[in-house]
Amino acid sequence: MNTSYLKTFIEVINLKNISKAAEKMFITQPAVSKQLQLLEKDFGAELIKKNGREIIPTEEGYLLYKYAKNVLSEENKIYSLIRKDDDKLHGNLTVYTSSMPADYYIHDLIIEFGSLYPDVSYTIKKIDSEMVFKNIDEGFTSFGFTGTLSKNKKIKNICIAEDEVVMVASSEKAKEFDSGKIKLDELLKQKFILREKGSATLQIFENYLEKKRIKLNELNIVIQAEDNEIIKKFIANNMGIAVLPKKAVEKELNEGKMSILELNGMNLKRNLYYVYRQDRYFSKIEEKFKEFMIEKHKIEE
Repeated sequence: MNTSYLKTFIEVINLKNISKAAEKMFITQPAVSKQLQLLEKDFGAELIKKNGREIIPTEEGYLLYKYAKNVLSEENKIYSLIRKDDDKLHGNLTVYTSSMPADYYIHDLIIEFGSLYPDVSYTIKKIDSEMVFKNIDEGFTSFGFTGTLSKNKKIKNICIAEDEVVMVASSEKAKEFDSGKIKLDELLKQKFILREKGSATLQIFENYLEKKRIKLNELNIVIQAEDNEIIKKFIANNMGIAVLPKKAVEKELNEGKMSILELNGMNLKRNLYYVYRQDRYFSKIEEKFKEFMIEKHKIEE
């Protein structure tokens, strides 16, 4: 069995497309198709099928996908131990990240990593924390950045930053409240602009409400959006109050365009994480990035 064919197979499954896999691996589309055919012949089973325009694994293909990553991970380790020209990296690093790390932290990490490995290119996929974990669980990526921890004990994490979640309104709207303070019983009377289901920001606020015996659906939620910047525009137009990471509104707070509404007992701290599955296949670039993150934050595995 040719392990290079396994790499091709993994990329096809990751990208759900033969032509995209060919482009990423710098080989022709017929070459990708030929390698897949040879794998199917070798295993005596159909490994992929079409689902609309997407390529997805069959039951046998998904089984191969899971084990192939372990095989290639071990191959990477062997090369790292023996080869001495390991400092040069070429290729693309795909980063799955939730909004908060994407907007305020990822760029610094990539700039620093890029200074060490200037020939690496990057693809940033901005999704919510729940979807980052889903992609890791299903094997479509080995790592990601989130604003919450997974219940899956196989997913390890490295804390990269601490943030606070605050309730905010436009400065004009905040004048409606006595000294910028809002009482718990006033919440149900307000219009809320919140993040979408699956976001860490919404989850931490929902947990706070549950402790106060308030359900999220009891609030008058007029807008839910997937992006902090969109929510800030609605706040600026006095369409409601919102719950956002403090880091996301620092500029507006400093300029006096927004104000924090103080709510009794609401002190919501949360960490941001680099999360990864130790038992998953890491490409050479992913492995180097993981080593970079572990060294940067002085974590012992």
